[in-house]
Amino acid sequence: MHSCLDSQKQEDLFYYTPKSQYYEWLEKEVIKKDTIYQLRRIYVRENKSNLCPTLTANMGTGGHNVPIIKDDFGIRKLTPRECFNFQGYPKSFKLPNLPNSKLYIQAGNSITLPLVKRIAKEILKVLQ
Repeated sequence: MHSCLDSQKQEDLFYYTPKSQYYEWLEKEVIKKDTIYQLRRIYVRENKSNLCPTLTANMGTGGHNVPIIKDDFGIRKLTPRECFNFQGYPKSFKLPNLPNSKLYIQAGNSITLPLVKRIAKEILKVLQ
């Protein structure tokens, strides 16, 4: 989990503030730093497995489904870069110059790169 997250302060736009409609709710529910949460329509889900929840294409279309963490600077959404990191893309992978909402959609529509590589290797074993 920590290898995919950036430990430095992120841009303010990723952090929830008291002006956010979700802030009071998140402040009560998002209490652990080593856990990823997910804001759902009617509840906040704590992911107890220490894994990132499924990234979905609707992450960029509203206030819900984007994974949330608590870091040293506050409660924030994962950045698009972190979402691609969780999908297994190398940190050197250049993200296109698109709005964050579109990048979240692309990350959610993407494949998990290490999983596809593993499946491909298994298929090649069978074919040999």
